[in-house]
Amino acid sequence: MDIRYLILKEISEGNTPLMEKDLQVEEDEFDKAVNFLSREKYITGVLYADDRPILEKIGPALTEKGEQYLLDKSKITKGLREIKRS
Repeated sequence: MDIRYLILKEISEGNTPLMEKDLQVEEDEFDKAVNFLSREKYITGVLYADDRPILEKIGPALTEKGEQYLLDKSKITKGLREIKRS
C-alpha cells in the first residue's frame, strides 16, 4: 500500500498522533513520506523534533491538494475493485 496515501487517510480521519509503528513501516520510510507530503503541500501542521517529523494530535491537516489526492486515489481504487469483481 502507498504509505503517503495511508498517512493522508489517517490524518483525514483524525487518527493522530501518528507514528511509523502505527503504519507498521520503518522510521526512515515514514519520515521520508511525511517530509514529502509537507514539502509538496499535501499536509500542514507538521512539527519537527530531533530532525524528525512529528504528527501530533493537534496540528496536522490536509490541504486542498491532499484532499484531492485522497479523492482521486479512492476513485482509482474503487474502479480497480469493480474490474476485479467482473
